Amino acid sequence: MRYPGIFVLLIGLFAVTACHNAAPEYDAEISQGSFESPYFTVTVTGTGPDMILMPGLASNAAVWDGTVDALDDRFTLHVVQVNGFAGAPATGNAGNQTVLDDLATGLSAYSNTLDAPAILVGHSMGGLVAMKTALDPEAALSKLVIVDVLPFFSVLMDPAATADSIAPVAAVMKATLLGQSDDVFALSQAEALKTLVKSDADLQQALAWSIDSDRAVMAQAMSEVLVTDLRSEITAIDIPTTIIYARDDAIPNMDAIEAFYTDLYTPLPDHQLVAIEDAFHFIMLDQPDVFVTELERATGQ
Repeated sequence: MRYPGIFVLLIGLFAVTACHNAAPEYDAEISQGSFESPYFTVTVTGTGPDMILMPGLASNAAVWDGTVDALDDRFTLHVVQVNGFAGAPATGNAGNQTVLDDLATGLSAYSNTLDAPAILVGHSMGGLVAMKTALDPEAALSKLVIVDVLPFFSVLMDPAATADSIAPVAAVMKATLLGQSDDVFALSQAEALKTLVKSDADLQQALAWSIDSDRAVMAQAMSEVLVTDLRSEITAIDIPTTIIYARDDAIPNMDAIEAFYTDLYTPLPDHQLVAIEDAFHFIMLDQPDVFVTELERATGQ
């Protein structure tokens, strides 16, 4: 069984963002010292246990602003901005063929600059990066929170998909994204956003940030997402993990998607699934209070 419309909307799912405030400064200085990465920068606020917030593809770090505002009196928030996304200079991600792996390796190294193992939260593509980071034995992590992504996204296009079978599709979709005119790209993003975020204001802001992303970096990362299959690897994740996903009657094939969350995460040794109702893909924007509550519960704070 295939899922109508998911192929058309896939580019939009990973190539959009939402932002409530101005973009953060691209500053690699952290409270414990200096951390240099060609792949991302970090902004640090708050006080308390360390929590790293990893956004999705093309997302501005400010997608986490509401979460930061709600938690910065209890946590030290390390908010990641991926280079090349949402107006950030591409730097080391320009021409990079291993964006996800380099982000994961960088986050693992970053976690080791902190005073204690950190909580890592990843949304969408950022959730895949977070799982890759947790699989690195050198990563200093205490808990993992995955937000609205499966360990192999492409089963939503074809339940029988494998990394090999989806590779030609990923190549075509990458070429399509790179080949779109600016006007066609903007129109396709605006249409896709209607299924990803509920507020019209968020949609308009999301569209602006998507357009401001480096298209080549975005297309490369999107193609990597499509062929990233962590279904068997997640058995090695040995820290408590919470998977938060959106549930809404307006989401096509919602029952089948929920079944995927149950089935595909079953091999993860220590995990819990949490559905947040009345939300689309950007849960932290559609249901910010409920999201923060579930994040607090997941982290035990």
